[in-house]
Amino acid sequence: MTAETARGWLNPALAAIEAGAAAADRDGRDLGPEIGRLRDVGVLAACLPPEEGGFGLGLGRDPQTTRLAFDLLLRLGCASLPVARLVEGHIDAVKLVTLHGGPAQIAEMAAAVQAGGLLGVWGADDHPPLTAAPSAAADAPHRLSFTGAKRFASGLGLASRAVVTFRLGQETATRLALLPVMDRRRHRRQDWRAAGMRATASGRHDFTGLEAGRGVLLGSPGDYQRPPHFDGGIWRYCAAHLGGAQALIEAWRRRLDARGRLDDPFQLARLARAVGLVQAAVSRLEVVALAVEAAGAETSVSAARIDTAVTDVLLARQLVEEVCVEVLRLSEAALGTDAHMTDQPVERLRRDLSLFIRQAAPDARLVAAGRALAGRAAREGGLW
Repeated sequence: MTAETARGWLNPALAAIEAGAAAADRDGRDLGPEIGRLRDVGVLAACLPPEEGGFGLGLGRDPQTTRLAFDLLLRLGCASLPVARLVEGHIDAVKLVTLHGGPAQIAEMAAAVQAGGLLGVWGADDHPPLTAAPSAAADAPHRLSFTGAKRFASGLGLASRAVVTFRLGQETATRLALLPVMDRRRHRRQDWRAAGMRATASGRHDFTGLEAGRGVLLGSPGDYQRPPHFDGGIWRYCAAHLGGAQALIEAWRRRLDARGRLDDPFQLARLARAVGLVQAAVSRLEVVALAVEAAGAETSVSAARIDTAVTDVLLARQLVEEVCVEVLRLSEAALGTDAHMTDQPVERLRRDLSLFIRQAAPDARLVAAGRALAGRAAREGGLW
């Protein structure tokens, strides 16, 4: 499949998703119809490995599928950031199961996706954090009993299973498990109080009392944070962020046009600056996405190459955030109070983008990038 074929294949679904984005935000409904459209055109199953009937979209096994995943997330972000968030989580979950699961686990996951299932990745702990211990039931010595909850769990009621992070017993390293999450009695959507990303059906999921066999465990302790996939995968949500920035710029251009203000030189300068910044960030992010996925796909790759690829992704993440913040600022400067009017698309797009770019521990990741750069300079005699 070429990028051009994929674009034509997705255009009708993306157009419908974009057309319904305002209603999904305003009416508080979930994104079931939007995910259904993507399911119908094969997006969810395309993320599976070829040996499981998919296309390997987002698995990073070759440059073509990485470019297609990048283009998909960029275009989904432009159509609807909440939908992009759910699809990015699905791609991430499929990749984690493929990386760390055994053959039976991968086959079971693939069957669930082929049947129409949406997957998620839920990492943010609530209080108490998610833990597991051997079941106390006399007839279940090989089962695990879970306690605790996840917050910011996106796709409540839509995701059938989620890859979750947790601690098992006295272990100190983070574990992964693929757990069923369709029990609506465990959902608390009312705990999502953010102004943006309303349509993601996010909230709290309580796993307390859930018991599962050890077959839900993925990989070994610490696998989740092993480079390059943990920080390296940041490029996926960054691509969605830049798609959201593109949508915001287009909405503000249309509003200026409707008000007859596109001939103002100051407005043209703002518009040109925003477009140039996003174009530069898209180009850089695609380069680092290809590099980190190539490093992750090779069976024999040097630690230095992995370190360089991950560091470049962390730097690109910082660039994307700064570009999006500047686009948000420029949109407000260009439109004034119009940027805050709830009957204008710009207002919703601003809310969603300004929330979605706020990812966990940005300062820690930038410090990690700086430390890696300093180490590289000491070894090689300079940064460049």
